[in-house]
Amino acid sequence: MKIFALVPVKKFESSKSRLGAVLSINERIKLSELLLINTISILKKSSAISNIVVVSSDERAMEITSRTDAKFLKETKDHGVNAAIAVADDYSSENRAHATIVIPIDLPLLTATDVNMMCRKAKSPERCLVISPSIRYDGSNALLRKPSRLLKTHYDEDSFNAHIRAAIQFGIPIKVFLSQRIMKDLDSIEDIKILMNQRVTNPPVAYLKSKVRTSLLASDPTIN
Repeated sequence: MKIFALVPVKKFESSKSRLGAVLSINERIKLSELLLINTISILKKSSAISNIVVVSSDERAMEITSRTDAKFLKETKDHGVNAAIAVADDYSSENRAHATIVIPIDLPLLTATDVNMMCRKAKSPERCLVISPSIRYDGSNALLRKPSRLLKTHYDEDSFNAHIRAAIQFGIPIKVFLSQRIMKDLDSIEDIKILMNQRVTNPPVAYLKSKVRTSLLASDPTIN
């Protein structure tokens, strides 16, 4: 099965704005760069992924992608995740993808094993939705659609339930994939606190820990 991984990327300046209390804008830009590099690296290690497609209006995202064999699709400006995925859907259909899996860059604990396991869930039936929720069950931290144009994405408020409702409306079989690594995203200060106690040493996590440990320890002494 030919599965394309779709990676939507916001302008780095706009990314992770909710972390502004502990990270400067330059630190958030650097973190976004490291997260994109890490995400592409993980997807390249996945035996289930045929192609990696990065969609962004950010020149730095284009430069990072150009150093890999991933495909970069340029947007004129940020129009949101759904618009970015629509661009990637066109490319995927033109290149005869059987399925697509949307992977955001803010999954610092993601592994190739998680991606492979999620893709295996889509081997049957011929059409299905495989979804991995956020830890609060309000987001879609990974979304696999088979075939690739199975349904439009709904990455806005409460996207997990929005995707479930859309699949039910169109009679699409749904498979929920629960992975603690995928479910832990990086969107808030609370997410950082959870991450601080994880024994992970990839570049984005190491960078984040080096920048926020002192400030977070002052408010939460339970952080390791």
